[in-house]
Amino acid sequence: MIDEPVRTIGVGLRSVIFLAVLGCAGGEAAAGSLFGDHTCKSWGELDYARKKNWTNAFLAPLSLTHQGLQRTGPDQYNSNPHAFEAAIVSIDGFCHAHPDKGPADAAAAYLNTLVGN
Repeated sequence: MIDEPVRTIGVGLRSVIFLAVLGCAGGEAAAGSLFGDHTCKSWGELDYARKKNWTNAFLAPLSLTHQGLQRTGPDQYNSNPHAFEAAIVSIDGFCHAHPDKGPADAAAAYLNTLVGN
């Protein structure tokens, strides 16, 4: 059996790691380089199939991680097979409004809204 203080530290550490991953999605969107280092300008030039692939590759693991850490019910992104549609609309709008940012910034903002942060 794990002592309660050790369990609390483990949960806290996982939360810090998750926040660090989301933090990488901000600023220069370093996390986006794992999935293609797009700018908002290059995002606008992608066809829909490539946007869908990028969106799912970027958001699915982040959403799954969040759900696993928070244990607050179903995974809001991965439980909906059409979640990418709203995410792409959100990313498109964000990139139109913030051309100096990247789609990773937009995706992180979308996920924060989706999970209620």
